[in-house]
Amino acid sequence: MVALLIALTAGFAPTLQPLCTRSAQLQRTALLPRMMEGAPAAEDTSEGVPSFVQTEMRGAAMALHTRGQAREGKAPERKQEQSPPVMWQPQRADYLQFLVDSREVYGCLEELVASTPELEPFRESGLERAAALDRDIEWFKSEGLEVPAVKSQGETYAAMLREMVAKGEFEAFVCHFYNFYFAHTAGGRMIGKRMADLLLDGRTLDFYTWQKGDVDKELLPGLRGKIDEMVAGWSREQKDAVLAQTADSFKYGGALLQHISAPK
Repeated sequence: MVALLIALTAGFAPTLQPLCTRSAQLQRTALLPRMMEGAPAAEDTSEGVPSFVQTEMRGAAMALHTRGQAREGKAPERKQEQSPPVMWQPQRADYLQFLVDSREVYGCLEELVASTPELEPFRESGLERAAALDRDIEWFKSEGLEVPAVKSQGETYAAMLREMVAKGEFEAFVCHFYNFYFAHTAGGRMIGKRMADLLLDGRTLDFYTWQKGDVDKELLPGLRGKIDEMVAGWSREQKDAVLAQTADSFKYGGALLQHISAPK
């Protein structure tokens, strides 16, 4: 998410140090998920063909991460400018805004999959998050918070995804679809735990609970298999179009984290 919370199968683990003692720049960096850190080795399909998701998509993600961000990172380290610490931490309203914008994007992804024949293989994956977010947002409302309107981060990303599908750019969509869900299952869960401890007295939101199977052992591998099956019939040019979207999937997914990271 930038590098994604977006990283957007396997697991990425951001380092979340106390928010109130770090500089704004370092806080934003700490909240950006590391897409494939801790991911299992590339798996072979039953036909003995390496998984596109676990090899090429993973490799594209690692090319955008440094070794400090992920064990297999390949990007050069960037020197961080030191700045004075800022005393800031997100409040419940900030976290609710993050959830509202996340709901906008997940709802968009799930509506597009449900209404687009070419995306039918991705239906009912068990990874869907919109309904869970509806329940969590309603809980915040019951706690006395006013539910905000979606902000530009969520609106912009959802609009871009709809435009992709309208244009038939399914290769681009696959990259965003997979990375956004994957990001939430790994680094996203760590962020959720941090926010729960900081703001919610340890309450686990439905956003971080999956009802249709083990997310790491069943749901994500199932989605990877569907993507691999789809991509198996694609040309090299189409596969490259998937990989070309990696940086944007980090950028647009990561923009949602601005709601819970220190302002500039």
